[in-house]
Amino acid sequence: MKLNPTQIAPSQDFLKPNTVQFILSCFATGNLADLPPAPIVRQDPNGNYVAIDGHNLIAVMAHRGEEIEVHPAKDAHDGLPPSTNQNRERNQDLLEKFEACLAERDKVAGKGIQSFQDLIQRNQELFN
Repeated sequence: MKLNPTQIAPSQDFLKPNTVQFILSCFATGNLADLPPAPIVRQDPNGNYVAIDGHNLIAVMAHRGEEIEVHPAKDAHDGLPPSTNQNRERNQDLLEKFEACLAERDKVAGKGIQSFQDLIQRNQELFN
């Protein structure tokens, strides 16, 4: 499913500099096959999307102004196909964070980060 990153709330207040730089370099070189797997998101009771994992890729796509392919999880076991180590890692994060990500989103929002644009603004040096 494709979403505009503006429709997704972050559940963490940081980005990983090396990961962001790697993703940006993949776009710069056209090496899209090396991009991380689709981020996993879930909906809250009001239908709003919250990122469980893949914050760095979502932030880069938000910075680029492009939609992003995401995996909408319906429960903690509704992950990506376990065909790669990266997918298995994402699925483990899903299992650990499915319930907690809503409270984490609220905690992050309390710090003034309600969107990926806010997260990018807090980490602007990664995108210069």
